[in-house]
Amino acid sequence: MHKRIARARHLLGEEKADALFVWNSEGSGQPATAWLTGFTGSASALLITRKEIFLITDGRYAEQSRKETTGSTVHIASGGMLALVAATLREIGAHTILFDGWQTPYSAIEELRKQRSDVAFSARKRLLQSLRVVKDTAEIALLKKAAQIACRAFTRLIPDVTAGMTEASVASRLEALCREEGAEGQAFPTIVASGANGAHPHARASSKELRAGELVVIDFGVRYRGYVSDMTRTIAVGKISPRLRRAYEAVRTAQARACRDARAGKRGSELDMLCRSTLEKRKLGKFFTHATGHGIGMEIHELPVISREQDAELPAGAVITVEPGVYIPNVGGVRIEDALVLTKKGNINLSSGVTKEVIVV
Repeated sequence: MHKRIARARHLLGEEKADALFVWNSEGSGQPATAWLTGFTGSASALLITRKEIFLITDGRYAEQSRKETTGSTVHIASGGMLALVAATLREIGAHTILFDGWQTPYSAIEELRKQRSDVAFSARKRLLQSLRVVKDTAEIALLKKAAQIACRAFTRLIPDVTAGMTEASVASRLEALCREEGAEGQAFPTIVASGANGAHPHARASSKELRAGELVVIDFGVRYRGYVSDMTRTIAVGKISPRLRRAYEAVRTAQARACRDARAGKRGSELDMLCRSTLEKRKLGKFFTHATGHGIGMEIHELPVISREQDAELPAGAVITVEPGVYIPNVGGVRIEDALVLTKKGNINLSSGVTKEVIVV
């Protein structure tokens, strides 16, 4: 935690701010407070100054907050937490406050402005995710465990999948297997998209039945001790047409090429172009309609983004997905996705437990 707090304090110096304000409200899914302090409660406010850390929560978490945190001064709000935040800012003499403009609710900042008109607030987009781009050894171990759970569950699923099953029943079976393998829950709603539904990158599992000759895109992730996995495989129901086979092999080639090239020091735009150019050579480029990947960690979509617009070098310790896809309207889709830990020499593929050769059921 000391190294993580040090990263936050470095940002205070860059932005010339007195304190960093982190807001975690019910259902926000914001994991930054847990990452910075260890506190896992669902409602809190955090103030980090150059010398102190203040954790503010409500009476439900009085005991938990003191057990889970060290090095923080814990305040329990008897009324609204924001009122106590404002009072704490006054107590410590903070006049310039930095917050994450991507995650922090506008209403929370407006309330603080009403109570502390003398304080200047400045936003930095995706500030909290930027702190978490480089994963430490413990984080990588948890991400690896989450990926292993997903791989084992998927491997157990395949013998159960047959023509006539609905997409929803496949998703339900996969999620049950994930729990049996040790998942605490799903990282996001499981995608099972068969036939023409596969042409929609974020299709939801429906009552449609799987039919012979179709491809089925299965995109899922699990949550394990605060960290997530993300993997996609596309399977075939019986024999598929030459057109679908060509699309599958094109995506597999593009994805493999980017995985081989992914390492620290590469740019997101370079990996994206590797995938895109491979598909364009096969006259499929126009059917690749999204970025090549994204970071994962405590959230399913984190920094860095792997797209044509991202020219910053990727750091060692970042964990990214590589997931090119082809989506042909009214025909079907293909997507293959792995999660990679970037190193200076290459990467560690967390999704290697499941083949990327076409699986036929």
